[in-house]
Amino acid sequence: MKVIDERKLKEKFIVGTEKDFYRNIKKYDESMIPVMKARGYTCIRSAERTVAFTFGEFCFSRRKWKRGSEWYSPVDEWLGLDKNSRYSKELIYQIAELSTMMSYDHVVKVVQMMYHVKITKPTVIKTVKFADQLRNQYEEYQYYQEEVKKKDKIKADIIFVEGDGVFLRVLDEENKAGYRDFAHFVIHTGSKKIEKNRWKLENKKSIMSISNRHAREMVLDYLYQNFEITENTILITNSDGGHGYTPYVFKEFAKVLGIKRHEHFWDEFHVYKEIDQTYKGYSDDLKNKLYQSIQTHDKKLLRTVLDTTESLLTSAEEENFSKFSKKFLRNFQYTKPLELRGFRYLPIGIMESQHRKITYRMKKRGMIWSQTGAESMTNMILLSKAGQLRELFFGEWRKEYQEYKAAEELTAATIKVRQNHIKKDYQFYSLKKRW
Repeated sequence: MKVIDERKLKEKFIVGTEKDFYRNIKKYDESMIPVMKARGYTCIRSAERTVAFTFGEFCFSRRKWKRGSEWYSPVDEWLGLDKNSRYSKELIYQIAELSTMMSYDHVVKVVQMMYHVKITKPTVIKTVKFADQLRNQYEEYQYYQEEVKKKDKIKADIIFVEGDGVFLRVLDEENKAGYRDFAHFVIHTGSKKIEKNRWKLENKKSIMSISNRHAREMVLDYLYQNFEITENTILITNSDGGHGYTPYVFKEFAKVLGIKRHEHFWDEFHVYKEIDQTYKGYSDDLKNKLYQSIQTHDKKLLRTVLDTTESLLTSAEEENFSKFSKKFLRNFQYTKPLELRGFRYLPIGIMESQHRKITYRMKKRGMIWSQTGAESMTNMILLSKAGQLRELFFGEWRKEYQEYKAAEELTAATIKVRQNHIKKDYQFYSLKKRW
């Protein structure tokens, strides 16, 4: 028996889908005739429109209505179509979602293979730019919301903030490729076990920006707007101590928010990594004593180990070891174990795993990004992984945002009109020459 080609079978089903689609369009368009007449609209003509949906591309005809200078198409509104758009909102969203998983060229191939819709790479780029525009609008909307509504803030005894940089290859102002450090901060309130050997961070918020300063400002804004800070709130921070992630950066968070108890940790993974790299080739006894000085938080023992090591150095090794020694002595207080600070367990040291979702998409196959494109994609990936990208495209916030903007424009226009009707008495003063 000959096996049917599934692609041909699918084509038959697509034909059936087309007939159903056109039948539904016609039925809805005709059902709106008495409604539109009752609203005072006049049917001017029927016009064709071609739109790509997730179930195929269709050219369909629908009635265009007019009332005064206002044009209206019930079918377009029913389908949720924007004026002059060739793609449905759902398809645009799915293109955006796919772009967080694969290259733009692969998105084009997948859409054509799965949806039978032809798009181009510029369409994907335009979609990513649109998503970034929505993200900027959402940030603005949150400020409107903060002014209008007092939302319930998160109540947590401990707030965790970690920070680290992700190096991505981007083009500079002269169009030359180079690596830039993208600031990445993660805020959460602890972890919860969801299945065997799998934990989930609670109230997690990831923040990324090409500007470390801007990222820090966003962290402070988010903490201020979303957390209830009390006298008993504890801030736990963790980093590798690199530029932009020093203890003083995190101390500033505690100071601005008025948090009295702040515990900063020098990331354990990076501490032991530096020890292993520096003491490679030296006796295990020295290295183990250095570990012991950290585990018991014994600075005297640390000095003894460092002095002993220094006596064994060659002249070529002295400069690098001097930097290592000074760094450890300066930051030793941040290596104090959590048990000695009164904690049994803290979910810290998460940044490497949090970076993975970014690096998997953006550092493969020698990718080079524009600075704007890289920032847009990093934030889209974070939203997608948090399950919030659909909300960005279809959430109720978009309607509320437009209402806020309309009210803002109306207020500005009203003020301008009133000012135009106020008689103004301008007094001009002569200017004396000064020699």
